[in-house]
Amino acid sequence: MRNLIRAGVLSAFLMGAAVAQPPLIYNRSIYNAASFMPSGVPAGAIAQGSIFTIFGTQIGPSNAVTASSFPLGNTLAGVSINIVQGSTTVPAIPLYVSVGQINAIMPSKAPLGIASIQVVVNNARSNLAPVQILSSAVGIFTANGTGIGPGSLYNFVAQNNQPINSTSVTAKPGQVITLWATGLGPIAGADNVAPTAGNLPVQVQVFVGGQPAAVQYSGRSSCCAGLDQIVFAVPANAPTGCWVPVYVKTGGTTISNFVTMAIEPTPGICTTDVLPQVTSAFLKGLRLGEALATRTTTRQDVGVLAPVDITSDYHVDFAFQPDPGQFPFNPALAFPPSGSCTVYARQAEMLDANSVPLPGMAPTTMPLDMGAPFLLTGPNGSKTLSEGFFGARASYLGGSISNNILSSTLFLDPGSYTLQGFGGMDVGPFSTSFTIPQPLTWTNRAQTNVVSRSQPLTISWSGGDSGQVVAMLGFGEDLPTNSSAVFVCIAPPGATSFIIPTDMLANLPPTRPNPLQSKDVIYLMALSGSSVKSIAAKGLDVGLTSFYSIIGKTVVWQ
Repeated sequence: MRNLIRAGVLSAFLMGAAVAQPPLIYNRSIYNAASFMPSGVPAGAIAQGSIFTIFGTQIGPSNAVTASSFPLGNTLAGVSINIVQGSTTVPAIPLYVSVGQINAIMPSKAPLGIASIQVVVNNARSNLAPVQILSSAVGIFTANGTGIGPGSLYNFVAQNNQPINSTSVTAKPGQVITLWATGLGPIAGADNVAPTAGNLPVQVQVFVGGQPAAVQYSGRSSCCAGLDQIVFAVPANAPTGCWVPVYVKTGGTTISNFVTMAIEPTPGICTTDVLPQVTSAFLKGLRLGEALATRTTTRQDVGVLAPVDITSDYHVDFAFQPDPGQFPFNPALAFPPSGSCTVYARQAEMLDANSVPLPGMAPTTMPLDMGAPFLLTGPNGSKTLSEGFFGARASYLGGSISNNILSSTLFLDPGSYTLQGFGGMDVGPFSTSFTIPQPLTWTNRAQTNVVSRSQPLTISWSGGDSGQVVAMLGFGEDLPTNSSAVFVCIAPPGATSFIIPTDMLANLPPTRPNPLQSKDVIYLMALSGSSVKSIAAKGLDVGLTSFYSIIGKTVVWQ
């Protein structure tokens, strides 16, 4: 009996300790509610008057509560948020509170600069979490709620007909678009009542596929506190495609997240000029398979005692049936139009431990069983490709390191290749041939040691084959804050150089004084036209082989 009493007392104590657990804001978990830009990138701040999101644990009630009427209060369901800077404390305005997430309005009168945020739940105080407050830092809402991909952009057809833009409901050049965002900046009136419509004083620019758009309105939406509307017309010279990049620039300096919109000259389903077969399969939910061979050569000359060239050969194959939904998007398949650029930013190390800049190349939606490992035969003999995950497999085929006593084991030299598949439960057997051409040459690679983010960056190349698609990727990774950004640019067909605008570089984190705290690299990637051949296999609607030549260079972002 005495033991039972002790057990009961201990159980009650532990339950009480669990109930009494104070609210906790997770590390680096305060974001613009639309863009989710990480704090370690230049635009990863919270604007005065904007809606921001806090992630944590025990920061609100177990049953979520949403503010439903004006005037909004400083407390919602026992939850309040303090913005603290020195001896100054101002309350944020909660809009949505739950045990793990809060959405709130940063007061228009919040102090600028570095401050702290503290959540108070029924008098229990959380830790203090740092936040940077700017006068303007726009985040564009997205249809999928992730901060990337199709934006919350509405095509104006008539006052009572404004459908959301999508790959099946496209806009046309000249059409008026309403963009939904937060972060244009503070208002003169109160933040807790329905805003008054009117342009805010901040300079606002909108770019569509790199082309400036005429802005007709940029201010609060009269419906909702902290919510902004930007009305613009699609530029007449904007590129067409399924995923045309759109971004907002405020004050001539601060760049928003990049979202996409679909543009076509005539209404209907969009098309793309980069791998149209892949786009068509993706949008229609067809069974798609790809076999990718790649040679990556990276010059590492930042943070090392002596420069070294690391070359690696890989093969990646995958097969899947996409579920495109209303707003299909995958960064590995949703390419910007030729001649344009986009930018992605996230709270993570994008390259991680990988030396191949192909993050997310193997979608996981409805993977298909391809059977036994493929056999790849070429000038250097045959390789049985490695086993891998169900529906996606990756193989290291060989490599070399300059100034090293180890001999080269490279496999993917120029020449003719045959890829043989033996069939599985979903994908039948096949045999297809393709060619790996001589790779292109990055002619000004040696001039990219230190890159100023305030100046356009020119990349030049020569060689390759006539049908190649050339892309440029620039990664900036700030390891102490676990923040990353990458620009992706597609060169026009036949080009031998490309100028990357400064707006594409603006949100790359600058390289740290200790370069080992940064991971910064530019890749010049060429998809060989002669390597793109069809894979005819039972169970695949679209199957393709391809070869990517990837040349990399470590850099310092200034």
